[in-house]
Amino acid sequence: MPDKKSEKEKLCRYRNCLHENRVLGQDEGVMCGNLYYHTDCLKTKEEIKEIIVLFTERINPNPIYAQLQRVIDNIVFNKGIGSEFLLFGLRYYIDNKIPLNYPQGLYYVIQNKNMSESYNKRKSTMMKSKIEIREEKKSTFVHIPIKHNDVSDIFK
Repeated sequence: MPDKKSEKEKLCRYRNCLHENRVLGQDEGVMCGNLYYHTDCLKTKEEIKEIIVLFTERINPNPIYAQLQRVIDNIVFNKGIGSEFLLFGLRYYIDNKIPLNYPQGLYYVIQNKNMSESYNKRKSTMMKSKIEIREEKKSTFVHIPIKHNDVSDIFK
């Protein structure tokens, strides 16, 4: 007799699932603990956790957690800015020792032109490193001259 759990459809358990349909396909889901997620939903969830940890460890050890979470959710889900971009921006601010004292300062992080230029440079170098040129089949060039009709052909 088949198990009831295996008969059920797997659902993405991320509360802010990025997909229209939360149902996971056969090979689509990733298991984390006892829960299944879409791969990009799990990546977003982990990046948001890392943003919170970085903020509390390196910027402000005692932020109002609900306020920090609300700002991050607003930036990532309402404004549509990727969590990867926000995480890079926060690391950029920490590495360059740019002052940031409160959660609302994250809005300034995503608007910083120097940071966004640095992010785009990093992204382009990563894209260049992923591009591979492959030669699968060697082709040879063969020239076949085309016979042209001209005035000298008339006299032959």
